[in-house]
Amino acid sequence: MAIACMVLGIAGLVFTLLINTLLGVIMGIVGLVLAGKARRLGFVGGMRTAGFVMSLISVILGGVLLVLALVAVIVAVGVVGIGAGL
Repeated sequence: MAIACMVLGIAGLVFTLLINTLLGVIMGIVGLVLAGKARRLGFVGGMRTAGFVMSLISVILGGVLLVLALVAVIVAVGVVGIGAGL
């Protein structure tokens, strides 16, 4: 569980920053769930903690980027609407 958590945390960060933000957020959420399961099973090593932190950063950063993209789309639609006389 801890290894999968760390792998998903790393992949989530890479996807969030470079490839596809939504997939990065999804991987981050799955990584957080696996970190919780690993903790309940008694694993408290650094690998689980690193995976948890990277997954958390992936989810937070991805969420911020998705909100900024949504705001940009809303503003662009508003500007086009104003320019068209709507």
